Amino acid sequence: MGTKIGSASTSKPKNYLIINIIVSFGAVIAALLVLEIGLHWLIRPDTTRYSAVTGWRGRANEFKLLDTDGYEHPFQLNSLGMHDTEHPLAKPPNTYRILMLGDSFTEARQVTEPQTSHQILEDLLNASSQGEQYSVISAGVPAWGTGQQLLYYQSEGRLFQPDLVLLMFYIGNDLNDNIPVHSVTFDDVAYYSPYFPLCDGRLDTQPWVYAPGLKPAVSTCSPFQKILAENLHRLYLNSRIYMLLSPLFNRWQSYHFNKDLPNIHMYVPLDNETFRQQFPRENETIAYAWDVTFETIKRLQQEVEADDAELAVVLIDSADVIDLMALSPTEQEARRQAMPYLAMTQPDLPEAKFRRAMAGHQLDILNLQPELVSYINQNNEPLYFPHDKHWNILGNRVVAGILHDWLQNKLTVEP
Repeated sequence: MGTKIGSASTSKPKNYLIINIIVSFGAVIAALLVLEIGLHWLIRPDTTRYSAVTGWRGRANEFKLLDTDGYEHPFQLNSLGMHDTEHPLAKPPNTYRILMLGDSFTEARQVTEPQTSHQILEDLLNASSQGEQYSVISAGVPAWGTGQQLLYYQSEGRLFQPDLVLLMFYIGNDLNDNIPVHSVTFDDVAYYSPYFPLCDGRLDTQPWVYAPGLKPAVSTCSPFQKILAENLHRLYLNSRIYMLLSPLFNRWQSYHFNKDLPNIHMYVPLDNETFRQQFPRENETIAYAWDVTFETIKRLQQEVEADDAELAVVLIDSADVIDLMALSPTEQEARRQAMPYLAMTQPDLPEAKFRRAMAGHQLDILNLQPELVSYINQNNEPLYFPHDKHWNILGNRVVAGILHDWLQNKLTVEP
């Protein structure tokens, strides 16, 4: 009897402990659910901006009044979320279509739509045409990288049946935008772009998604890793707690990818010994970014040519690079004395790398740098907004003129 009574008395504390654990666990789950629901109401993401294909894109028919360095103007997106007029999917008869893929330079929200380089280019081509109609379609979205532009072309751009696709490549940040952990933030939420990794030296043509806290694919890519990333990414898009904690999860990723690279690093040869010693991880990041970028462009060219169209690349430098190149030799030397790293740079390096990497691919490349520098030297007029650093009204007009003259020499369109 004594043994039975003792056994029953000792079992009660155990039962209470189990019950307390269950109750505590349930309370934590309930608290997290309440927090999650509350954050859904407090943080209202603009879901019309999110894109399952490209990560993000413009909101359809968005209208705003913007102020770019004192220039107040209306900003209107079309029904596809692009800073452009409306274009029917079906190509009209006797029309030569040009599709411009790019980022914020192509979108050009700093000016009105009639003042954008793509609209002025269309106007110039039609004004000088001998009967052929030209249509220039803008597909420029801020912070889009080459991988996102490839995804857009695959899913939507090719439906416009372009004859020529212009890849407007911004040297200032497109390299960084083509490696993992690339995002934009709106409504206090970071949205990450899909990316194309190099797996054992070959481009995986099926895009990957990034999940904060999970190491992205770089050189080795396992099916399990991809499935895990896809499921965590899905959780991220539906969990405000995960979104709020993502900066903490991303901290350690800086060890693998230092994405805060100054623009100057894009113009330094990778075999520069000083650069290799002082910036070893940055050097590896840039080398990988160049490789991914060129393989992605080759894939885009394959897709474009499969549609009986042609791909060409236009290289865009940052305002700082153009302003530096427009200085007199004496002023440039003074700048190098003040900034020793400038002595390691080669202004024509990006174009040279493009031509080497794409040799044999019959890809036309236009570098805007010489023409823009020449214009500034001859006219002493700024082409960029001083703080915004994008093309101003004149800059868009000058770029459109350069593109027009280049295309006039390039295109042979039958009437």
